[in-house]
Amino acid sequence: AAAAGGGAAAAEHNTDVPIAGAGGEREEREEEERLRMYRGLEGPLCVTNYGSHTHRTRTNVLFDVFEEAGRDAGYSLTADTNGYRQEGFGPFDMTVDPTSGARCSAAAAYLHPALKQFQGTKLFVDAYSTVRRVLFEGNRAVGLECEDRRTKQVFHLMARKEVILSLGAVGSPHVLMLSGIGDKEELARHEIPLLHHNTHVGGNLQDNYLECYLQYYCTQPVSLYPVAGWSLRYLHRRLQAGMQWFMSGGGVCSSNQFETGAFFRSAAGIQHPDVQCHFIPACVVGQLEVLMTHGFQVHVGTLRPTSRGRISLENSCISTPPRIDPNFLSTEKDIIDLRNAVRLAEEVVLSKPFEPFRGKRLAPHADLDLSENTEIDEWLRNNTHSAYHLSCTAAMGKVTDSRGRVMGLQNLRVVDASIMPSMTSGNLNAPTIMLAEKIADDIVGNTPLPSIPVAARSSSSCSEPGAGEEVEQDDDEVLRYFVHPHWKTQQR
Repeated sequence: AAAAGGGAAAAEHNTDVPIAGAGGEREEREEEERLRMYRGLEGPLCVTNYGSHTHRTRTNVLFDVFEEAGRDAGYSLTADTNGYRQEGFGPFDMTVDPTSGARCSAAAAYLHPALKQFQGTKLFVDAYSTVRRVLFEGNRAVGLECEDRRTKQVFHLMARKEVILSLGAVGSPHVLMLSGIGDKEELARHEIPLLHHNTHVGGNLQDNYLECYLQYYCTQPVSLYPVAGWSLRYLHRRLQAGMQWFMSGGGVCSSNQFETGAFFRSAAGIQHPDVQCHFIPACVVGQLEVLMTHGFQVHVGTLRPTSRGRISLENSCISTPPRIDPNFLSTEKDIIDLRNAVRLAEEVVLSKPFEPFRGKRLAPHADLDLSENTEIDEWLRNNTHSAYHLSCTAAMGKVTDSRGRVMGLQNLRVVDASIMPSMTSGNLNAPTIMLAEKIADDIVGNTPLPSIPVAARSSSSCSEPGAGEEVEQDDDEVLRYFVHPHWKTQQR
């Protein structure tokens, strides 16, 4: 098959549990068996965290403070937000190889091993060419028209079986439209011959994590600033951290610095978490530069916004980026939910465990009254940004079927986050890889993994740390997940 991919390769299905692998050996057999209930342990993708069961020492004391602050504010702790209990404060997973401390991207886990085995025979990677459009004979995809960006030479790649687009929630609908697949009126405006009319291509754009930063100065010199900030004063600290990582694969450089976080509900009456918080022991200006002083921040975002955006054409040239209109905060519900999320996150930071570390609020600026809707709403509209979790622009049931095949056409699939019918209530990396694994099995004819029924369990109590993880299965054939027993009347 001819395949088009973009960038580094990185729905609620009841067969997704065994797909993702977890990194590292587990010494305790009981712990391993408990983990196997909710995640695989032998997959190619290395996943680790700084939870108690991994025996890894956290790289900063403020991560523990954040979790203790959550408990002090009345929330429960959870040992595995990707397991039985998502709701609560606890360690976050990261795709890092715990033995080397190196990031394990989808390319490192899947593409690089395949290149070693099949490069030049069954697999060829061209990083210097761009896909211009899909080639068709009638309604059957037969190949790709590409352009070498160095020489501007246009050439064709022909498929013996299928054409597979994996360009993401922006790139895949863009190439579909340039190939004549989309809304006929939009294609006509750009003089693109119509192949297949479908108004849903590029529509339904969803971003499950529109976030803002709640930032505070730190009164103790314990933040990430000396290592992450570009300061000659702390050059020796940066060199020490780098040497530790090169020599042992450990230390601060082996962490993505999102070692802990939280999932909670923005209000009573919401059944499962619609807010996600990441905690980082530093203040970030923009998205890359660390503020040159000690501080910490909470990334606050809502997980199921109701606003819908669209990917549309700027013109008929592949080198011109498409228009991306996320339509953020276009509904009253979205602004209310995000407003509530920020206030709840601030409540956590103002709790007792943070008192020895909490300085003046940096963002929103200290003079802004978060209790006033008008003030906080204006700040949110000017200071929120995407966390790049775009999805749903070639959605199953509207553009593709459940196997990623573009409806109304033959031999063309889309395999990426664009085919999700609705956003996930969490990060997209693992669900997208799970989706790709399942469709890859379908492409090569592997027998699908057996279905695992799932069902909610409303615990009779809000448990102490880890207790929510000790789940007695009523039925070995049913996988349970936590729902707060008083979710209809209580926010926590």
